[in-house]
Amino acid sequence: MKRLTFALAALAVIAATALAQDEALKKQVKESRRIALQVSEEHNAQLIKELQFSGPLRSLLMCKYSCPDITSAQSRKTGWKVSMVSLKPRNSALGMADAWEQKVLDAFDRRRAKGEKAETIEYTEVVKEPQGTYFRYAKAIPVEPLCLTCHGPRENLPDSVKAQLAIDYPFDQATGFGIGQVYGIVSVKSPH
Repeated sequence: MKRLTFALAALAVIAATALAQDEALKKQVKESRRIALQVSEEHNAQLIKELQFSGPLRSLLMCKYSCPDITSAQSRKTGWKVSMVSLKPRNSALGMADAWEQKVLDAFDRRRAKGEKAETIEYTEVVKEPQGTYFRYAKAIPVEPLCLTCHGPRENLPDSVKAQLAIDYPFDQATGFGIGQVYGIVSVKSPH
């Protein structure tokens, strides 16, 4: 009888622990979604403002300086690593995807090719890395019409944009996109 009581108590502890871990994971997913939405909304608002008031050249500068500032501010605020990355980055020093992000971006492209809308694609995973165990979250950044001014097919870009890209980003890979494609991801990484 004592063994049965002990076994039931042990199962209850295991179940309570699993439930607590599940709740913690749900909380991380919810917070990561909030962060990704905030990053995307702030980026888009600044981009639209620059395009409307100053044109595409100022929007290039906005992306050059404001995108890193937006993600950096979220990283400082949360204590998590927040970034915007792509398989075809404009600035490979800041926008190059790590191995996990590359795998996720490849999967996002396949999901989109099967008909899933880019704006709804996200992915979460708890991963073990040499430095520890981390919760990872990725939210697709869809290509919208306003993105095409600087990220569309190179032959369709305004000459002024092409010239500025050649100066600021001589190794630019971030052109050739079409509406609805996945440009990149908002990536969130936190200890687990």
